Amino acid sequence: MQNLPFKKLSLHTTLLSIICAFPEAYAAEEGMDVVDRTTSGDYIEEVTVTVSVDQREVNLQDVAASITAVGDELMKQANITDATGLNGYVPGLQVNKSGGAERMVSIRGVGSQTPQNFYSQPGVSFHMDGAYITNNIALNMGFLDVEHIEVLRGPQGTAFGAASTGGTLNVISKKPKMGEFSAEVQAGLGNYNYREGQVAVNLPVGENFAIRGVIKDTSHDGYSESNGIDGGYDLDDADNQNARISALWEPTDSLSVLVMGQRYKDHHNAAALKAVDDPNRDERVVSQDFPGKFDMDMDIATAIINWELPFATLKSTSSYQDMDHAQSFDTDRSTAQLFGGYDHVAVWATTAETYMQELSLSSNTDGAFEWVVGAFYLESESGQYVNEYAGTDVSDPTPILSPSTAASDIPANLSYSERSTVDRTSWATFAQGTFNLTDKLSLTAGLRYNDDSFDGLGSTYFAEPNPSSFGAEEVTGKIGIDYHLTEDNMIYAVASRGYKTGGINSGAVNAMVVSTTIEPEIVTTYELGTKNIFLENALTVNASVFYSDYQDMQYIQEDPIPYSGGLGNIPKANIYGMELETKLALMEGMLELGFNATVLEGEFSDEYYALDRRVADAAGAEAIANGTAPYEWSYEWFLARGSATVNTEGNTPANLPEFSSGLNATLYTELGDFGLITSRVEYLYKSDYESRIFNTDVGHVDGYDQFNLFVQYEPFEGNWRAWVTATNLTDEANIVGRFVDPYGSGVVSDEYIPPRQVVANFSIDF
Repeated sequence: MQNLPFKKLSLHTTLLSIICAFPEAYAAEEGMDVVDRTTSGDYIEEVTVTVSVDQREVNLQDVAASITAVGDELMKQANITDATGLNGYVPGLQVNKSGGAERMVSIRGVGSQTPQNFYSQPGVSFHMDGAYITNNIALNMGFLDVEHIEVLRGPQGTAFGAASTGGTLNVISKKPKMGEFSAEVQAGLGNYNYREGQVAVNLPVGENFAIRGVIKDTSHDGYSESNGIDGGYDLDDADNQNARISALWEPTDSLSVLVMGQRYKDHHNAAALKAVDDPNRDERVVSQDFPGKFDMDMDIATAIINWELPFATLKSTSSYQDMDHAQSFDTDRSTAQLFGGYDHVAVWATTAETYMQELSLSSNTDGAFEWVVGAFYLESESGQYVNEYAGTDVSDPTPILSPSTAASDIPANLSYSERSTVDRTSWATFAQGTFNLTDKLSLTAGLRYNDDSFDGLGSTYFAEPNPSSFGAEEVTGKIGIDYHLTEDNMIYAVASRGYKTGGINSGAVNAMVVSTTIEPEIVTTYELGTKNIFLENALTVNASVFYSDYQDMQYIQEDPIPYSGGLGNIPKANIYGMELETKLALMEGMLELGFNATVLEGEFSDEYYALDRRVADAAGAEAIANGTAPYEWSYEWFLARGSATVNTEGNTPANLPEFSSGLNATLYTELGDFGLITSRVEYLYKSDYESRIFNTDVGHVDGYDQFNLFVQYEPFEGNWRAWVTATNLTDEANIVGRFVDPYGSGVVSDEYIPPRQVVANFSIDF
């Protein structure tokens, strides 16, 4: 795949070739409201969802925005169990691990470039049933009993949830159903000792009350192993439990109250991150000598109240979240003693307690003017604690060290210690209206006022905590126009402005260059799009072109003093591209063909000098070698490191593959009167991209492709079905992400896609 001709084409030529290419749209299948629009001949299902743009139930084809819905059927077919599984199914979306704990999400190259900074905010906001989840580590939660997942691309948050610069992921769970008892038991077995079991029960209580409970357990052996630990040590394994109970009360036709409680527990070995200079060339073997662990407990309680008033709908979304996470990992990803003794993190513990409240009032009648007004409030208390050591002792202590700790109690091999807390308060008010100028032409405009404040305490090396604070105010919004050429063909234009708040650099207390505060980033995107249904409902074609003006991009900023880095801001970047989603039904719907593609290009347009950790290390070593600096950590050594800055002007931003796509074919075959076989084959591709802002060889990640297969049998008369999913059929070890440790070791390491995974599943309904 490295010599594909489109890799040599200009953006404009590539756009033209994609427009002429073959079609797909991942508008969901089962699990969403499907309106039967079957006409004579072939057809595509119509999907209705509560779109997060303006909190209304609308058909996806009628939304003047780039949105994709991934339904539960597709998730089963593709074995999508967490956020990383969405790669390849949503145009412009990229989800990577970062150091094994966080999930770095970007859409159209806009998202989070800030790994291992617990207090940074995601550029792509994550919601569960409309409730905003505040940090990237929470994305480790697996998907549970999902109805569908909405992915909105481009700046969001005018009239929904938290403001964002890149877009929004909103996971919608299945809700209790009135007057209907049902139960489903599902089990899956696969290679790598894969085990999955799920039980879901829907229980009606009287005429206006229902309860739904679901519990899921997932485990598998590691996809990789460490060769530096006696007896071997699995990495990238899984062992988690996920449970939710929901209660729905509908005392009248105009009032509904939904309450949900979910608990997620995760305990497994560390992620496999293989250093680029690992002497063992087997991609599934990692040379490290410390047995890392990952633990996370997450509790989420959400209440959603909908009250239909005579003139509008009042909606309240309340959520409480409590996360407790701790991990340990091999910092230098080596069996040798490297980097002055920064060998392993014995503990990186984080906690986050969050309360969120959103209120909205939206018009509930069609007319010349449709509107929504509301307010958003969030309060969060977060903390983290880090201990890093030289050596490989698995019993290195993890207690919190403070100024009162006796010198005799400080371990001699302690390399680094940090403790910090950050309290965040955010609130916003918003209003959006749509003017239906004619039955075909509509104008939409919205404004949002955002206010964020942070108060923190932070210290490194068990010093006295240093207080810091930060505040930001910003006005965001959107304006758009859409025109229906026909009932099935629409064109639209929209300009939207998104905002990601700044914050506090808790570890930059003693830094020479890095500030203790982080400025917000702003993205303004201009988009032209079209949505179409052709061939008597057999073909959908959705396409858009866009340009994003990215200001003050947050990134990991290195400091001449090691361990004193944090987040900085790159003044300006330009990102532009095109997306296409199409789907074609043939043979009266018995064959479906699909295609999605994204073309992206971008650059840093202004002069900006940043410190490349690897260049700084070399400059410091040279200064000692030639006598300019007498020793490490001397003033002259700091100056030598600080002088090794690089101008990033003209470079390509990170996580911006020039081309990515997905191609699939689904065939439905009837076996006489016995049942239906569903077969799906798919091909995913992502071109090479830069993992760092410096665009050097070490940050360049090669492109890759992947083949997946799904086969299911379901009898016409029966309450069961069986299916097999096979991902990465060719068993390739392709790099899905590259991680450069921004603190301490500066090690560059790769994350590989999972090896070939074959899972046989069976489910039965009662």
